Amino acid sequence: MWQKIQGHDTIVERFRRAFERGRLAGSFLFTGPPGVGKRRFAFALAVGLLCLKKDNLNPCGTCDSCKLFGGRGSTDFDFESVFLSPHPDLYYVAKPPDKSSLPIELLIGDREHRGRAGLCYDISRKPFLGHGKVAIINDVDFFKPEGANALLKTLEEPPPDAVLILVGTSTAKQLPTIRSRCQIVRFSPLPPEVLSAILVEQGIISSAEQAKPWILQAEGSLDQAKELADDDINLLRTELMRHLTVPSWNAVALAAKLNGLVEALGKDAPLRRRRLRLLLGLAIEHFRSEMQSDDSRWAARRLERTLDALEHIDRNVNLPYIIEAWSVALGKEHC
Repeated sequence: MWQKIQGHDTIVERFRRAFERGRLAGSFLFTGPPGVGKRRFAFALAVGLLCLKKDNLNPCGTCDSCKLFGGRGSTDFDFESVFLSPHPDLYYVAKPPDKSSLPIELLIGDREHRGRAGLCYDISRKPFLGHGKVAIINDVDFFKPEGANALLKTLEEPPPDAVLILVGTSTAKQLPTIRSRCQIVRFSPLPPEVLSAILVEQGIISSAEQAKPWILQAEGSLDQAKELADDDINLLRTELMRHLTVPSWNAVALAAKLNGLVEALGKDAPLRRRRLRLLLGLAIEHFRSEMQSDDSRWAARRLERTLDALEHIDRNVNLPYIIEAWSVALGKEHC
């Protein structure tokens, strides 16, 4: 297990071989489903690349660089609050929770400091420790064209000893100019046994047996698995199914119930989005099972409407609007 990274041994070896041969690219695009460890892998790679002893991406834990990360394999950073890099040669930017896209200012500075601030400027300067630099850009699915274009020159000609890592979910969501300038690394969903092992290791469940009823529903996502491990999920599933399986459809009642379940989490926007994403995931599970019945045509349409709603969550659309539109759309397909 390399730096606590599980389920991606093939990718670890791919990077090690490239590093050994001195053929590591300067720009990477990590793609794959949410919650499979792409961002954690990016930070683990940064720790190994910045280690002053250069031991084939294995951080020594004792050099000045590794000490800044708290020693060997320390990649448990706090991403829920404002990120402060523990290392002067590591840069990280991501879409703010209250934004629908990744602001261009994070890349090239605001209008007053354009070209003299932002990630592209920071990565162009000499390393503080004289060894190298790593920049990680999360949420690249949410690039606006001007943001993506502002990054092109840096991706095409990264500064010497600098590595840029872009993290997204799909190559289809990236501009061709971004894809062509990056080496693409595809991450697969985590196997069920790996998910179960991580949940046990983190104390979320007591045994792998406990995860069997729902681990496949997590679809290889650790984030989804953690949500499903919550004791309240069965109650949520029961509440939701009561509205989805009634013979007489009531879109108003369904919207009211979903709004109530989401608003119960308070005003924390990321938590509310996660809760709605989970509820829609439960609905998707239900509609997929319905597709095995004689009425599969209607179930397929409801599934499509639900997948559309899920995409709108990722685009920061107003949650009550998503819920209302989804409930009404399902009602039409229910007729």
